[in-house]
Amino acid sequence: MNMSDRNLEWPFFSDFHRAFARDFRQWTADELSQYEEHDGGDGKTAREIFQRLGEGNWLAYSLPKDGKHDLCAVCLMREILGYSSAMADVALSDPVISIMPIALFGSKHLQDAYLPGYGRGEIMPAFALSEPGAGSDASALQTQARREGDHYIISGRKTWTSNAGLADGYAVLARVGQGGGAQGITAFWVDGDAPGIVLEERIQVQTPHTVGTLRFDDVRVPADRVLGQEGQGFRIAMAALEIFRPTVGAAALGMARRAADEALARSTQRQAFNKTICEHQLIQEKLADMALKLDAAALMVYRAAWLHDSGAQRITREAAMAKLYATEAAQEVVDQAQQIFGGLGVAQGSVVERLYRHVRAYRIFDGTSEIQKLIIAGDMLKEQG
Repeated sequence: MNMSDRNLEWPFFSDFHRAFARDFRQWTADELSQYEEHDGGDGKTAREIFQRLGEGNWLAYSLPKDGKHDLCAVCLMREILGYSSAMADVALSDPVISIMPIALFGSKHLQDAYLPGYGRGEIMPAFALSEPGAGSDASALQTQARREGDHYIISGRKTWTSNAGLADGYAVLARVGQGGGAQGITAFWVDGDAPGIVLEERIQVQTPHTVGTLRFDDVRVPADRVLGQEGQGFRIAMAALEIFRPTVGAAALGMARRAADEALARSTQRQAFNKTICEHQLIQEKLADMALKLDAAALMVYRAAWLHDSGAQRITREAAMAKLYATEAAQEVVDQAQQIFGGLGVAQGSVVERLYRHVRAYRIFDGTSEIQKLIIAGDMLKEQG
């Protein structure tokens, strides 16, 4: 099934998107099929895939043109990669969210200095947002930045940072001044080799993410590395996450499609009670439920992407719905696929077993399902009031 040609005929997509999806699917099959799901947590495989994406000119499609992303294209890429390899999806997705602050809010000088290298796969960025006491509540961050002449001095700790210790540059959020909440939070672009950045630990997780904890010990950052303006950091982070969230749903959708395809094939091969199990009505019910969830998730994801690409000023509710529904539905689809496989479904290293572990994280990363519900309800109340 992969990126379903039937779905590509939906009006969300242009002829460009249809050709783009088919070309990227073929390139992925030709160039990335040899990569394993895990790289030992050191990030080397993810970096290699990132470089190959740059060499193939695919990273350029994740950068905005005239201030706007082609979000449908980015979602298509993540769905296709999610189908083929969680490792490959991570190699694309972590840099995509990390480059957004500089791509959307950086000065022309910073954009000219860093975006071309990113597009070629030479500059891998990371997003240093979460902290030990500030995860879902990003406005509670404690990392400080104080102004000293033409520099800011950043001190604090960041955790759950993708590509920690490997990135060539970090989009870092830190608080300037003593205000609480979002007040004073400022976004900075910090070179990865800046003195004072210390990798404290690598966090081993069940997905092929390379994440870790960083310590910033009086890291000096030139004042012209502020993204946007001082005090706009929280808004910049939320704007990047809003655009990014439909792509998370797209990756989960790709994983769910793979699980459904594996389950469908298995159901036509496995025998039970003198017939293939696909002839049993209970299995047919599971297959039908999978198809329903896949289409509903795809509609949510590509509605949000299409609205953005069509010029909507904000897609707060639609992006949250896409991320929430697609990741939750993907978990259910993968779970049912594992049920259809029976004992083989829990055999370590099998396709559906890997998908079961990998898809789980997508309900947490980039805003938990619970946070998405709060965003949706908050938008409803805002509209009502």
